Amino acid sequence: MSVLSVHNLIYGYSKGTPFETGALNGVSLDFEQGEIVAVIGHTGSGKSTLLQHLNGLLKADSGEVLFEGKDIHSSKEALRNCRFNVGLCFQYPEQQLFESTVYADIAFGPKNMGLSDDEIKNRVYESISFVGLTEDYLEKSPFDLSGGEKRRVAIAGILSMKPKVLILDEPTAGLDPVGKNNLLQLIKDYNKKTGSTIIFVSHNMDDVAVVADRVIVMNKGKVELSGSIEEVYSQGEKLASLGLDVPEITTVFLSLKKAGFDLGDTAFTVSGAVKAITEYLKGENDG
Repeated sequence: MSVLSVHNLIYGYSKGTPFETGALNGVSLDFEQGEIVAVIGHTGSGKSTLLQHLNGLLKADSGEVLFEGKDIHSSKEALRNCRFNVGLCFQYPEQQLFESTVYADIAFGPKNMGLSDDEIKNRVYESISFVGLTEDYLEKSPFDLSGGEKRRVAIAGILSMKPKVLILDEPTAGLDPVGKNNLLQLIKDYNKKTGSTIIFVSHNMDDVAVVADRVIVMNKGKVELSGSIEEVYSQGEKLASLGLDVPEITTVFLSLKKAGFDLGDTAFTVSGAVKAITEYLKGENDG
């Protein structure tokens, strides 16, 4: 059974006005336990609207969202359970910070769950450690931190609730290369350590290639493509028609192919490129 599913979701904005827009037009998807799924698509394709349905922040005009097989809107208890288990971190999550100290901000979710003080403390310390910040930060004001540190604190606040599904909307937006790479590694480490399902939206096709097990391409409120990195990224012309680009490394490899150096069509990351070049050179030397 999928940990999270959506069945025929339909949702529109500005309903009943001349500006009515269909944001989701019959979306059906299943998310399995432990996988990392990237949702991509051009601006206005329905990505963020879909994410906000997954923990009940928005309610569809029709269709259903199931967490562990149960409709999240079937009761207040079901919705509450979903929101504790499906953590949603918005784009620029540092804007969600509001408490006077880092400790209080991270502890906010566990407190609402009704946990004991000892359990809350354990979760705060565990979460701050996981995002790579020391305990010295706990008594600081979150507003005195750098942008990257604020983002880590905001994510720690989600992790402290130990969600079975972690949803991230553009998690690397605005970060420098070092901060971006650190956050992508954090996502992979958290997935490996906890077995949680991770769903994230990104405009960066290179980031997606590094992290995701599966890619969902949204277009005009519908699922246009869905599959592994190789299955989706190999459809370069289709992606281009949707306003998306394959990773820069893939573009370089395609140029090399046109120049007579066929290194294959499945290099989407730096490690993949190194492997392809090594195998190509080995073949040349053997020949």
